[in-house]
Amino acid sequence: MFVESAFITREYREEQIPILENITSLCVLNKGNSIAIVNGVSIYPTQKQILIVPDGTFSKVQLEVTYANTDNKKRNPIPQNKILLIYKKLM
Repeated sequence: MFVESAFITREYREEQIPILENITSLCVLNKGNSIAIVNGVSIYPTQKQILIVPDGTFSKVQLEVTYANTDNKKRNPIPQNKILLIYKKLM
């Protein structure tokens, strides 16, 4: 049996991300200057966090993202809320 899959990279600036289906792995990179809280996991600016380890299974995932501003208001007066999702999906 042949299973087709693809790596997908998408940047999001919204607080609500659509439901991701048939996901076999998921990594989140915080590209903003605020702390991103993804499904309860805090991800600091420039930090990368694996949320779904590639273990041969696939999932339907709904991510909820909120942002907490850091105290560096002098350096970054305007919060930039964005994350990069890197995931592998069954096609």
